[in-house]
Amino acid sequence: MLWLSLYFPQLPIDRQPQADKDEPRAVVLAIGPRRRILACNGYAQAQGVRPEMALKNAYALVPNLTISDYSEDQQQAHLEQLTLWALQYSSQVVPQSSNTLLIEIEASLKLFGGLQSLLKGIGQQLREQQVTVMPGIAPTPAAANLFARAGYRKPVRSLQALQQSLANQSVAHLPLDDFTFKGLRQSGIRTIGELQGLAPAALTRRFGNACTSLLYKLDGRLPDPLTPYRVAEEFSQAIDLPLETQDTGALNFPLKRLLGSFGGFLKSHDMGVRQLAIHLHHHQHKPHLVSIGFLDATADVKHLLKIAIEKLAAQVLTAPVIRLTLESVELAPLTRNARDLFHKSHSQGQSVEQLMDQLMARLGKAAVYTALTEDDHRPEKASASTLHNSHSVTQRWPARPLWLLNEPLALNENVTLRTLPERIENGWWDDMDVRRDYFIASNSQGSYYWLYRLRHKPEQWWIHGLFA
Repeated sequence: MLWLSLYFPQLPIDRQPQADKDEPRAVVLAIGPRRRILACNGYAQAQGVRPEMALKNAYALVPNLTISDYSEDQQQAHLEQLTLWALQYSSQVVPQSSNTLLIEIEASLKLFGGLQSLLKGIGQQLREQQVTVMPGIAPTPAAANLFARAGYRKPVRSLQALQQSLANQSVAHLPLDDFTFKGLRQSGIRTIGELQGLAPAALTRRFGNACTSLLYKLDGRLPDPLTPYRVAEEFSQAIDLPLETQDTGALNFPLKRLLGSFGGFLKSHDMGVRQLAIHLHHHQHKPHLVSIGFLDATADVKHLLKIAIEKLAAQVLTAPVIRLTLESVELAPLTRNARDLFHKSHSQGQSVEQLMDQLMARLGKAAVYTALTEDDHRPEKASASTLHNSHSVTQRWPARPLWLLNEPLALNENVTLRTLPERIENGWWDDMDVRRDYFIASNSQGSYYWLYRLRHKPEQWWIHGLFA
């Protein structure tokens, strides 16, 4: 197995508005009466603020420091959203503590074009989410976590290479208690290699079973079973906004994060979505519901985001938004694109269904119509205009003119017939009995008509349609 550990050291501050990069910001953790800096943005760091610093000392350096209190619930919610996002890369994703994800990637390497291609894709998506990450790669999950926290970015892919890579790492990165760390300092042990050099009996006697077990899990001598994250049957995730807003454009970034998680959810279920619900929460008002439907089930996150942004832009908010919730309303199996012998998809660019989704999101469902065929040979009955909805069915069109006249016009010019007659007889059961012979004809200016003459009055010609 090969494990990728993603350590998010700045997760509490990463959820802050990134548009205010020139404003010093920090997240504060309260432990009893003491308040200290848990995380801070780059602008605050440039002015001397550091994690673990007392809040009063941070204020002494940066009097205009903007702070917010740490919320464990919000941290866990953010990590769960990242966990769902990671499911698009592997079925085995394990959240660790409150700021680390473990992903088993050995089985995914071929699918994503190798390790470098996989890491490039993961890094790009995390940058788009504006999340700070430190990766670590090793054959054991414990070693991958250690490399991530130590900032050791070189991939370690075999147990033989793992021994050498671990030997040079500081024991300060081991997840041990303070009492054990004190004993290591007093013994003069600074690296994992020095710790591994002790005899097992002496190691256990001096530093306890936990230290010995950890070392054996690091190098693979002891198994380290983990329970992968189990995905719910329905998707429902929320983001609390750091600052309330009445501008729907400010919701695009948190919505993008939620849809990234939703993409992993759909991937894990191998499903697409037909209908989504976005709930915009306010302080003293009922949540504002934004419902989004799609013609075909889709798992394309970029398409989902484009349609959701269009829908949000059309909303008129009566109160500032403080929380955003995304829910799946209707899931459906995906329609697979056909591929040829060389594994190339025949679907290129934006599909008709995606275009219709975008038009309905921008103009409204009532503004978009489509033509549907009817089971009737009479031209007047053979097509109908109807509102486009999520259950419309794509059908093959017969050879007919694009423009069918509401009322046929008598032909009063010379034309040249271009086809043999097509006889249409139908409607004997109602008050519109049709018995006609149809032709395609052109005039001297190059216009093409769809003509007919009645079987019982063949001397009169009528124009029923025009070809574009």
